Amino acid sequence: MHSFLIVSKNKQTSFKYVVEECKKNQIDKFDVDLFSSEKAIGIENVRNFQKKIILKPIKSKAKAVILDGSNGLTIEAQNALLKLLEEPPANTIIYITISNKDLLLPTIISRCKIVNLKDKEAELSKEEISKYLNILISLSSSGVGDRLKLAQDIAKNKDEVILTLEKMIIVAREELVENVKNKNDSLLISQYLNILISLTKTYTVLKTTNVNQRLALENLFLNT
Repeated sequence: MHSFLIVSKNKQTSFKYVVEECKKNQIDKFDVDLFSSEKAIGIENVRNFQKKIILKPIKSKAKAVILDGSNGLTIEAQNALLKLLEEPPANTIIYITISNKDLLLPTIISRCKIVNLKDKEAELSKEEISKYLNILISLSSSGVGDRLKLAQDIAKNKDEVILTLEKMIIVAREELVENVKNKNDSLLISQYLNILISLTKTYTVLKTTNVNQRLALENLFLNT
């Protein structure tokens, strides 16, 4: 197996693992190439990846190429990767880093050896829990203007959008579990379940497409 899928929510954890693996395989740093993107990896990124991957190693018997999927991979990009993963060039090890393997097509997963790195469970402060819980509670009663304003505020910092959604998902999941455990009103349980589903869908869209983040958030909040 020459293709590896490194799964971790922490990009640095993934990179550290790959670096150690390259050392074990005696791959010189000159024979390690990293491909990343500020947005989800698109088909053009994959084409550049394909051009680079055919080059022979310079100082080592093998080379390593790392595709940083921490911001996600579009479906088109994943489809373009399939043949490459099925028949990688000789003496080449492919590493794909991703925060969640469920964001990838089953055909991509089946062509890679999965390496699940243990992540520490995200710990939110009491202030963060209160903040995001208040947002979730207020959504159902907020007007259109307030919902659009919320989407605008979150989208201002593009680097924080995914992290914000992850925190909202954590809070929504914990509230759902707590309400089920306490056998609370079924309507309340249903509301949190629907919120969790909507948050997860938007999170997946943002990680697998290059859709406009603000529009995605507006659609989320207007329909939650």
